[in-house]
Amino acid sequence: MWHKVRFGVLVGMLLAGGLWATSHHHKHAHKKQQQEEKQLEGPQPLVSDTEIGLRTIPLEDEKDLKLHSYDFHKKPPGESQRFERAYENAPPMIPHDTTGLLPITKESNQCLGCHAPDVASSVGATPVPKSHLFDFRNNHPTKDGNVSDARFNCTQCHAPQANAQPLVKNNFKPVFTNKTLEFRSDFMDVVDVGVKGANTKGSSKP
Repeated sequence: MWHKVRFGVLVGMLLAGGLWATSHHHKHAHKKQQQEEKQLEGPQPLVSDTEIGLRTIPLEDEKDLKLHSYDFHKKPPGESQRFERAYENAPPMIPHDTTGLLPITKESNQCLGCHAPDVASSVGATPVPKSHLFDFRNNHPTKDGNVSDARFNCTQCHAPQANAQPLVKNNFKPVFTNKTLEFRSDFMDVVDVGVKGANTKGSSKP
């Protein structure tokens, strides 16, 4: 009795295996045939540079380019309204007119005339945060409390505010751990959070 059962199971397994192998072979052969047919059709057309983004005109020709209208804020420093940061510790936008303040060069950074920590409170400006006075490459505060060379070019992170409308709808809503961080940074207090073996409060970082 058991011999018949085992024989039946064995036959069933062989049949199932044979069917699977046949099916697999046909699928492989069909796929190979499709690839060969595709090769015979020749190279597929490349995606046009007018189809790879929101810009719909050729990248090498700007004669038909039409920019959306927008205006930068014209109010001078001290008279403009700040926007909250895009997210916690994000670089804030420049809320005032920058006419005459740019470009920033290694010899001249007029932003620091108001935003340097020893000046900001007296003119009602936001002081540069502690992270700008720290040399992250060498892991120590900058000499004489000056702005780090890596942070000296303000406009590599900070951009003027404009009334431009977003081209793509964005539903992102920032969540701040406390209300004050909408307009200030605590980056140096949290930069090492979750980093194993990192410096803790009271270390060389300010």
